[in-house]
Amino acid sequence: MEPFPVGILTVSDKCSKGLATDTSGPALEKLLLSQGEVWTIAKKQTVPDNAQIISNTVSSWCAPLESTNSISISDYCRLVIITGGTGVSPSDVTVEAVEPLFTKKLGALATAMVIGSLSITPFAALSQVAAGIIGQAIVLAVPGSRKGSVENVQQILSILPHAVETAGAVDGTRHLHASNGKPIVEQTSTNKPTIKCGCARTDDSGEVKSQGLSNKLGGGITGRARKSPYPMISVSAALEHVLSSISELPAQELHLNQICPGQVLAKDVLARENVPAYPASIMDGYAMIASDGAGEFTVRTASTAGAVSQEINEHTPLQSGEVVRVATGAPMPPGADAVVMIEDTELIESTAQGNEELRVKIIDSANIVSGQFIRPIGHDLKAGTVVLHAGTVITTVGGEVGTLAVSGNKSFLIHPLPTIAVMSTGDEVVDVLGEVCENLQYGSIRDCNRPALITALRALGCTIVDLGVVKDEPDILAQTISKALDTCEGIITTGGVSMGEKDWLKPVVEQQLGGKIHFGRVAMKPSKPTTFATIPHNTKSHLQEKFIFALPGNPVSALVAFHMFVAPAIRKLAGHLLRLGSSQHTLRPSVKAMFDGLDYILDRTRPEYLRGSLVWDRVLNRWIVRFTEINQQSSRMASMRCANALISLPCGSDNKPAITRGEWVDVIVIAAPEL
Repeated sequence: MEPFPVGILTVSDKCSKGLATDTSGPALEKLLLSQGEVWTIAKKQTVPDNAQIISNTVSSWCAPLESTNSISISDYCRLVIITGGTGVSPSDVTVEAVEPLFTKKLGALATAMVIGSLSITPFAALSQVAAGIIGQAIVLAVPGSRKGSVENVQQILSILPHAVETAGAVDGTRHLHASNGKPIVEQTSTNKPTIKCGCARTDDSGEVKSQGLSNKLGGGITGRARKSPYPMISVSAALEHVLSSISELPAQELHLNQICPGQVLAKDVLARENVPAYPASIMDGYAMIASDGAGEFTVRTASTAGAVSQEINEHTPLQSGEVVRVATGAPMPPGADAVVMIEDTELIESTAQGNEELRVKIIDSANIVSGQFIRPIGHDLKAGTVVLHAGTVITTVGGEVGTLAVSGNKSFLIHPLPTIAVMSTGDEVVDVLGEVCENLQYGSIRDCNRPALITALRALGCTIVDLGVVKDEPDILAQTISKALDTCEGIITTGGVSMGEKDWLKPVVEQQLGGKIHFGRVAMKPSKPTTFATIPHNTKSHLQEKFIFALPGNPVSALVAFHMFVAPAIRKLAGHLLRLGSSQHTLRPSVKAMFDGLDYILDRTRPEYLRGSLVWDRVLNRWIVRFTEINQQSSRMASMRCANALISLPCGSDNKPAITRGEWVDVIVIAAPEL
């Protein structure tokens, strides 16, 4: 199957004039390409909110019903997505421009997009999306925002290839379906994507067959799939699915003592007052008039931080020949314009009791200049200026909280850290966080996944809801997940996602909880069965989309998947993408490092993520990475000991069968490296 050519048309006055950057078009392109080689981007363009221009552009892109002698159907688009101009303002004219061109309206596709988006936000009702056929092309009109455009297309992404194929079937659609009602699956040796028919078909008995991906609950062991029905997608596509499906948590107003490391400012913080609010001495010494220079001076009084002498005020400014003893941070007396350090003075005369200075000498080497050792008003912070920008992450260093403290503000708008539930599944799994079982029964294993994941989540600042170990019973799994979603933003489970007869997580999510599985397999080693889904859930009388990461049961697989997908999701929820210049790299930081280990044979089918120790080599002045240990099996939790990095290795080939010592490799940083 050749990839379908796609056109992406962005409708925006500002973008077409270069006054704004188009983010929706590139986001849609990434979403489509995440399906593999199903699509190829043939045309991209930005036009203003002009109905005639929109209409002419779309018409020229769409494949006609028949080719001509000069132009082939392959020169046109089979799918056109228009983003923008679908709102309710007078300037939004996209739908009005394209609907008259439709030879057939696809109301069900438009409805599917709207219903899916409404489950995320009620504002989706303000977007007048449209879907229809022009010639042999399907045309979609979706919102102009990056988030809205992606959300709409995601709702129908799984059926779009078949829809496009059917729309272009000028000789009929029978050849696209099997007579027995089963989907057509094109088997190839190159792992190319295939179209799977999602249409229900009636068999000879008249029974309508359902076409779901997960095994049917109650279908029995003989009815389970022998091969995973979930397409294997790339790591980058999986991360894109995750990040496009979740949004930052709504900001909360917090007092200083409620702010925690890992949280992110949701709004710029302005200084309410000058810091310092007065000219302040930087040194312990004497305030003086710089033009007096060196010599002997009368000590008039003292100024210490928090205790200013009544003799120091605007009515009695410092006179020539006088000095005032000052402490670090103390206000400067009126008339003084310099501070001389105490080390550059000598005591000449004191009181009879010897408890107070009367005269001091400033030595010739003091080199006094006006303004020396003085912090002027607003030197540290000026009132009304931004002291911390929105998107600033609160760190454990303390500098951000300290700056907030001196800003003079009472409270701050902060993105909260998420509450995440964690559970392990499996009849054979024994809890170790409660009463420890001293003697395991034959066939039982101790639960190391949940404690490890809870520790990793705490490092990210999350509040944890521990769901314990849940047995492999669909009803119990569904009840536990549903109850946890009442109070949590999301759930992390381990186990029950592979091909075993008691791997119920996917069927439970789809069939009992009404969830949408965005991906069920990832082309990576370990962690291939990693699953990500969103579940509509009624919380406080309104519907919300919650998420679930169903991670593999093997301990290393679970932790690797956590750092590859869950940790970036947690950081996005907490607002980390709001930082200036931030990107996905911000959510999953990586570096280049030199590999220091024995030659390693690369896997030919999947990229690998091996556990490593990242250190800074002070002699070579570069990052060095080594395996934590040679045995890297996914069942061996010990390979995660002292790991602070995942070594990202590509698939092997005849030209590149192995990685050798001294080569540069990509390294994903999962903990603070050794310096």
